Amino acid sequence: MDRTLSDIKREFSTATTAGCILGFLGLTIITATKLTALMPLLFAPLVCGTLVFTLYKSQMNTKRIDIMTRPAPTETQN
Repeated sequence: MDRTLSDIKREFSTATTAGCILGFLGLTIITATKLTALMPLLFAPLVCGTLVFTLYKSQMNTKRIDIMTRPAPTETQN
C-alpha cells in the first residue's frame, strides 16, 4: 500500500504538474500566433460552408414513402 502511494506521489509532483501546464500554455500561444496569419484565408470557406449547410438543411424532404394500407380482417376472414 505504501509503495503504491509513493509511486503516485512521485508521478504527480508539483514540478511535473507545473511543467505540463506551462508546456501546454506555450503550445497554445504558439498555435494561436500562427493561426492568426491564416484566419483571413479561412473566412471565405467558413462562410461558404455555412451557407451550403443552411441551404441543405432548408430543403424540403422530397422522398416519397408509399404506405400500403389493408383493411382490417372481418370475423369471416379469420
